[in-house]
Amino acid sequence: MADVFPVQPLRLGEANTLVCVVGNIFPPAVDISWQLDGVPITQGVTHTPYTPTATLAFTRFSYLRVTPAAGDVYACVITHEGDNSSVVAYWGELPQEPVSSEELETALCGAAMALGILLALLGIAMILAAQRGARGTGPSRDPRGG
Repeated sequence: MADVFPVQPLRLGEANTLVCVVGNIFPPAVDISWQLDGVPITQGVTHTPYTPTATLAFTRFSYLRVTPAAGDVYACVITHEGDNSSVVAYWGELPQEPVSSEELETALCGAAMALGILLALLGIAMILAAQRGARGTGPSRDPRGG
């Protein structure tokens, strides 16, 4: 199991650190490496020692100093030394431009107004339908005068 995430909230062009946490390791013999867009990275990489867990497995962390740019895709490659199998965890999540509070407020106000108009029209339609139904169900008179 591996997961990659930034230490700080992501801001393009600002230095940050990516963390690759590798869990459920047994035996404690894995090689952790990093790639940027498929190219190996060796500078700015640090690893922690293996940490034992309550499940008798181990966890290990790897850190990579980065300055993310738009379109970057980072990969944490975990290779098990015993059987040479690999697991890859990718990270390339880039923040979307946040919506300004004024735009959000305007959108919510518009949605609330549209919902209010729709419910008002539905209420009017129900009142008219009820009145029409009440007229048709009044006491019936015999057209023969009786």
